[in-house]
Amino acid sequence: MSSTSVESRLSGTTTPDDKEKVIRDLPVVPHLTQTGDDELHQTDVTSVDKRDIPLRYRLLAMSMILFFATGSSYAEGTLNAQYGTISSASSLVNTILPIIGGVGIDYWGAAYAAVISSVFVVLGAVISAAGTHGQHYGMLVGGRILMVIESTQGKLYAHWFAGSHLAFVFAIDIAWNRITGIIAKTSAVPMSEINGFWGWALWIPAIICFFNLALCVAYLFYERTVPKAYRPPLGKDAHDKEGTLKKRVTLNTLYALPKFFWILCGTQMFQNAAVATYTSNLADIQTRTRGTSKLAAGYNSSLQGVIPVVLTPLTGLFFDRFGYRMFFVSWTGMLYIIVFVLIGLTTVHPLAPIIISSFANATNAVTFTCAIPILVGDDRLLGTAFGVWKAFANANTLVLEVAAGAIQDRSSTDSYDNVIYLLIAIKALQVVWGPIYDYLDGRWVGHSLRRGELQRIEIRKQDLEQHKDSPGWRVSRVTMFVVGGQLTALIIVAWVVYIIYSLGT
Repeated sequence: MSSTSVESRLSGTTTPDDKEKVIRDLPVVPHLTQTGDDELHQTDVTSVDKRDIPLRYRLLAMSMILFFATGSSYAEGTLNAQYGTISSASSLVNTILPIIGGVGIDYWGAAYAAVISSVFVVLGAVISAAGTHGQHYGMLVGGRILMVIESTQGKLYAHWFAGSHLAFVFAIDIAWNRITGIIAKTSAVPMSEINGFWGWALWIPAIICFFNLALCVAYLFYERTVPKAYRPPLGKDAHDKEGTLKKRVTLNTLYALPKFFWILCGTQMFQNAAVATYTSNLADIQTRTRGTSKLAAGYNSSLQGVIPVVLTPLTGLFFDRFGYRMFFVSWTGMLYIIVFVLIGLTTVHPLAPIIISSFANATNAVTFTCAIPILVGDDRLLGTAFGVWKAFANANTLVLEVAAGAIQDRSSTDSYDNVIYLLIAIKALQVVWGPIYDYLDGRWVGHSLRRGELQRIEIRKQDLEQHKDSPGWRVSRVTMFVVGGQLTALIIVAWVVYIIYSLGT
């Protein structure tokens, strides 16, 4: 069926129900072939894309989805230095659970998964808060672990905003999480002093988690009121349609992730961890190298989260309009090298590198978050993809932060010089990876990462309709096993080094 005939049929409709019927009757083009070790990524293509979803449905959905994780983010932000072991324990579990949770999201559908995860978050928040009565440390740790559930927001954003403002919405979500973190950190101490009971710092976030659960339930009912043609497909419904329901219950969605996505994960080794290590040690570096008071150092460090609240959404708008995502990989790497040199190897005022790091922070996470839906090429696998990405990120961070601490401890002067050299070397690799990603983008996925949101959707659509053999969207078992083995080894090392260095066993 040609696009012209589809447009003529849609123009003749007068009601949403009529339009829904036209969309429901459109043909679906399945695509799956095999060539040796690689097999093409399977997906469906309809003649009407997601841009046909009315704006009112999108905005109402976003007004709820945006706040799904506010309670858990707020609870995480209230953990200050005295709860560091609790936070580390949850990070340790986060090396595995995101993958399991991501597979569950793809199977059950993001709406149901959001409700299920919110239930666990509420339970965990309540258990942690209850542990403050009588100083039950085990309850605090156990509650935090229960709250480590995979977020469903990325998959839902990809459904409602693909082809229009997807990067901008991702950026808004990142900015909102940063705002939540800033509010949580600044309010943690005042909350702990309410009525002389420090447990309020955990009970208030638990109450917010209840509201998030109610919001997830409200979204689930809202989604059922939207015309069926515009709803995110339930994972179970999609698998029934494919006739592979029993197969998809397992971790087999990992095998369906394409080659370019796995390569991105494997080559980003320790990149996010370098930023996390710098951030966690920033206040102490100021104190040791410049004699800054702890109070002033903490204040200076907090400033790096302010500028990205504005610049990150602007970066998302740029990606949607112009593309050029991988150019920001090298740009961000170069900025961080400058930051590390200034903060660790000179005595310039700390605000100079901190302000520069704000600009780097604005383009760091959003670049890769916006690239993942493009490299995966199939919204039905985004839960698993984001889960793998987060597992890599958490394992990387745990390993590098412990390694950085050990390196500093072995310094005769207790300086951060060797740690800074390591961070610079890691970010130098990121500068190199940018052009390589861009080259592979042109060779493998038709320069989709260079295009704006509308153009990249058209490239993927044409690729499927014309049965093109795009290497980047193939499923390569060799690549999956190599990078999957890398992740497995990284998780094992993370657990080992955590036990040895953090617990002292």
